[in-house]
Amino acid sequence: MAVLTENKIKPKKTENFRYKFKVKDIEKMYQAGVFREDEKIELLNGEVYRLSPIVLRHSIVVDNINKILNRIILQDEELNNTYTVRVQNPVYIDAGNLPEPDISIVKNDYIKDKQHPKPKYIELIIEVSDTTLEKDRDLKLPIYAKKKIKQVWIVDLSSNQIEVYTNPYKNEYLNMKIYPIDKKIKIFKREISVKDILNV
Repeated sequence: MAVLTENKIKPKKTENFRYKFKVKDIEKMYQAGVFREDEKIELLNGEVYRLSPIVLRHSIVVDNINKILNRIILQDEELNNTYTVRVQNPVYIDAGNLPEPDISIVKNDYIKDKQHPKPKYIELIIEVSDTTLEKDRDLKLPIYAKKKIKQVWIVDLSSNQIEVYTNPYKNEYLNMKIYPIDKKIKIFKREISVKDILNV
């Protein structure tokens, strides 16, 4: 008599799948109403991040930086003809990265590309960090370095200091200098007081 054997089928393991978006996908999602027009998001390494609500001190520091940098640029005809200060507007790093730094200084020529400023137009990016410090250091900084953004400042509100990153190489910056509250940072051959930025 034949003996029937039962072959047990092992269930397949669930595979983790994470879809990677591109900038063009985000634009279509806005058009389709997936995101509200006033909804602030960033695209980082193909993933969508909603921006945290801006607290009072954060907004004051951003305003301070904006006023200081604009004053420097507007007082110099050559700088004024070359650069624009953008506040909390996107920069186009590549197809999978559309961050929205607090401040960026970009060359005016970026407009001719009819796209948010690309790395070749970016002179400086500034991130004002409170609850976003880990994301700014560990996630955004390598993205900026990889595309050779010349200089990035991280304004650390919890420590009342500014980290200045220069000399990008691969996905990191080879030089990092910390400026505490009693120091000054030089940009465009002019000095800016850290105290004036942090308003403390």
